[in-house]
Amino acid sequence: MDNKDFLTDGLTNEEIINEIKKIIERKNNDEIKNITDEMERYEKIRNEFLKFAERYPMLFELAIRNENFDWNSLNYMLNMRNKIINNEMTSENATKIVGQEWFNKHIDTTKFDKNKKRKY
Repeated sequence: MDNKDFLTDGLTNEEIINEIKKIIERKNNDEIKNITDEMERYEKIRNEFLKFAERYPMLFELAIRNENFDWNSLNYMLNMRNKIINNEMTSENATKIVGQEWFNKHIDTTKFDKNKKRKY
């Protein structure tokens, strides 16, 4: 199975968004919040959304663990996914673009010592 097959054999972008909304809603439900053991809460939600959790483990983890889910980043990734599915971009190019953009966004390069030689 190539990367494009992996992307097209799952849910649509809209279905992914809807599942994430359901996961977030569920984790914020009083029944779940009243479970004192964190692992028990996690397992209960995971079992309810097992197919999604197994098919999209990173998205499941982001939805269940983050208090403020980053919808902008999700939409960005889903747009890149569409470009791959629609043959507008290869998965390799998308990976490079996303990696560089996230590096630029999250890494403060001003703290790097440009004169220091690296030992490899």
